[in-house]
Order: sequence, then structure tokens, then C-alpha cells
Amino acid sequence: MDKAILKLTVFFAFLLIASLCVGRLLFLPWRANALNMTIVMYVRLPRVMAASLAGAALGLAGVALQNTFRNYLAGPGILGVTSGSAFGAVLAILLLPPNPAAIQLTAFAFGLVAMSLAYYLARLAGGGILALILAGIVTSALFSACVGIVKYMADPYNKLPAMVYWLLGSLAGTRWGDLAPAVPPLLVGVVTLLLLRWVLNVLSLGDDEALALGVNVGLFRALAVVAATLATSASTSLAGMIAWVGVVSPHIARLLVGYDNRRLVPASALVGATLLLFCDDLARTLSAAELPLSVMTSFVGAPILFAILVRRRACLAGS
Repeated sequence: MDKAILKLTVFFAFLLIASLCVGRLLFLPWRANALNMTIVMYVRLPRVMAASLAGAALGLAGVALQNTFRNYLAGPGILGVTSGSAFGAVLAILLLPPNPAAIQLTAFAFGLVAMSLAYYLARLAGGGILALILAGIVTSALFSACVGIVKYMADPYNKLPAMVYWLLGSLAGTRWGDLAPAVPPLLVGVVTLLLLRWVLNVLSLGDDEALALGVNVGLFRALAVVAATLATSASTSLAGMIAWVGVVSPHIARLLVGYDNRRLVPASALVGATLLLFCDDLARTLSAAELPLSVMTSFVGAPILFAILVRRRACLAGS
């Protein structure tokens, strides 16, 4: 195993164990009693697993889309998947009785609808990467407007607070039953993107070079986008709208392992899982009232991305 990836794995494992011990009730692993173990097994462990899986999925989706679209600022929301999932969630909150599983499934389904709509609009616009990106922008704007309409129609004393809470992102109250609807599509997306890591090197070269090497560009690009959409929709349905993780994680991974996607893809998954897990730990420990997860990821992710861009500019100027 690559040394950098091994170090990332060890650091993630250390953070995962530490995350099981921190919270309102702080305890040391070697001093855990029966009550501590009950809290770990039924409260903290499912939350830590959800944060790790969602973070890894977002990191993988980010690196796959950045290579597929040859744009290092691309993220999981580029095709409107995040906005589509958000619309599905708020629609379920508005129309259905309180049911976390129904919200998850509806959010996941509308994420797939958003991706399908973006592909359909791109075909109407002539196809190609640029058309797909523009179609994603249109789809994202459309579903964001729909979210605004649903929020305007919602009961301000009951439904609206639940919508705002979900849109800000949170893993509070996550239990084993909440993982069941999201884990299968998460694993399908994650495993597919890990298996495609070799072809992402070819796709990042451009269509002509990929065709010259005998790669079916349309097939593999569609497969990468669908897998990224599955991962993004499932993570959004589980944790709400999470900003920055999918964009920042590949940049951090590139600083650690370079640009070869055979190493970059697993490194991005580890960085994404570590970053979201760290932000979730901050969200539940910094104050008595738990902070929204997307707020924490923005506070952590935005400065990191700015620092990376400044460092890259300095490196280019020095060379």
C-alpha cells in the first residue's frame, strides 16, 4: 500500500475511534463501562458510520466529476443532484407524515430525477461536456426554485422548521435503521467509482486522446456520472445538504498523493470520510445546541480550498 494512503488510513481510524468517545458524555476507551458501550453501539457508532460513508461518497463523487468534466472546481452538485434531493426531502416533509425513511427515499429518488433531467436537457442542447454542465446549472436552479416554493407553502410553525433543519444538514438522531435505505446505493456508487479509477486517468486527458487509446468515452463517462449521482443522492438523503466536502477532498488528496487517479481516488475517499467525520465531531461538541453540519463543513472547507489555491498559485509563480 502507498505510504500516503496508509497514513491517511491510520489517521482516519484514529479519528473514528476518537469520535466514538467524544460528545456530551466524554469517556476514555479503556475506561468504558456498560452505559458507555450502549451509547457507542446504539447512538454514536451508526452516526460515525453514516458520516464516514457519506464523506467518502462525496469525496469520490467530487474526484470523479472533476476528472470527467476536466474542471477542478466541479463538485457533486454540478448536475443539480443535490438540489433535486433537497426538493424531494422538503416535498416529503410537506406532504407526508413525519417519517425519516420516507424523507430519505424521496430525496434519493429526486436526486436521480435531477440527474436524468440534466442528461435529457444536455441531449436537447446537442450533447457534450459543456452542454451537460449548462444543463446541470439549469436543473439546479429549477429545483432550488421548487424548494423555495415548497418552503413558502409550508406551515411556519411545524413543517418549515423541519425543512430548514434538514437543508442545513445533520446526522443527529441517526440510528441503524436510518442507514438501511442509504447504504446499498452508497456502496454501489462507492465501489463503482473505486473500480473506475484507472479509466478516470484516460477521461481526464480529453475525448480525442481517450478515443485514440480505445476507451469508449460515452459509456465510461455515463457510468462515472451515474455512480457519482448514486453516491451523492444517497449521502444527501442521509445527511442533508453537505457543502464543500466533495469539492475540497480531491484537492487535499492531490497534495498528498499527486494526480494519478489510481492513488487519488482512494485517497479522496479517505479524505472525504475524515473531513466529514471531523466536522460532525465539531458540530456535536462545540456548543450545547448541536450546530448544523453544512455550516461546519463550510467553515472548515472554504478556508482549506482558499489556502490550497493560494499555495498552488505560489508554486506556479515559483516555477
